[in-house]
Amino acid sequence: MAHKCSLERAQVFRKRGEHEQSKQAFNTRSTKYQEESDDEYSVLNFYNKDVGNSTITDAPSYDKHNNPTGRNYDLGKDGAFKDYSILIGRFYLLSEFTDEAMQIPIDALKSKGFQVTYVKSENECMTELKTNHHQIVWIISAATIENNTFTSTLTSFHSSGGAILLFADNVPYVSHASEFLQRKFGITLTGEYFGDKTLTFKENGYLQAGFYGQHEIFTGIQNLYEGITICHPVYPTTGSKSALINVATATDGSPNIALYDPPAFSTEGRLALDCGFTKLFCKWDSAGTARYIVNVSCWLLGIEKRLKSTKRDRK
Repeated sequence: MAHKCSLERAQVFRKRGEHEQSKQAFNTRSTKYQEESDDEYSVLNFYNKDVGNSTITDAPSYDKHNNPTGRNYDLGKDGAFKDYSILIGRFYLLSEFTDEAMQIPIDALKSKGFQVTYVKSENECMTELKTNHHQIVWIISAATIENNTFTSTLTSFHSSGGAILLFADNVPYVSHASEFLQRKFGITLTGEYFGDKTLTFKENGYLQAGFYGQHEIFTGIQNLYEGITICHPVYPTTGSKSALINVATATDGSPNIALYDPPAFSTEGRLALDCGFTKLFCKWDSAGTARYIVNVSCWLLGIEKRLKSTKRDRK
């Protein structure tokens, strides 16, 4: 028993160490953003001044969830992303998720300048992915995958720099996200937890039930709705857990939002996993949803890397 407790303590300290490193890296990035504020290629031409700050204490007003009101508290500036395109592949087609409901998050993305293409079949999505027109794709999972080449096409998009936001929900509505994650990391999705509660920001709360930690995607969000019916990732190895980092934990203690940020030398795009896509069409006005989906899309773009590449090319 003592040996088991020692192992558990070691695992806790290792996890704390991983997140402390993430926090230090975040603080370094935030300082650099400020230092480069006068640079033509500065991230602050795209991000608002409170980048990475979940707790805003000086806003003129707050909503009923204690989140500051006004799009200037989002991560991305309005209109700044006009040169970039998001493809939305919505494969969950049950009647309660209507085109009208989907238009609300689309309009939220457009407020930042994003061009948005919306499709509802795998074949349409694959055709769009191959155009190289889109920098980001949202994948809203269904119960089954119809085209057996879909995941390969998505993998190619990601490998060549495309960013992916994987939306899943309760089993069986995890197929597209789960198959991609299984091929990429060996991770699968399972579960059907009825959540319907709100997560709260806590600086180092990444791994605590009902909390999320500090990250750019949570800019301006003190409280965030977790979704109604929720799945969670199953990590087969320590390596897979360190690759797809959990940044928010559902109220049942399972990972709720996880991110992959590839190494600087990699050609891959960023990746985000959200385990409760019901937030897109049920209770849209619940805590933080509109800001969160915009924030995570802005982060996925990896504008820092794109600006550095542009700067090098123009020298």
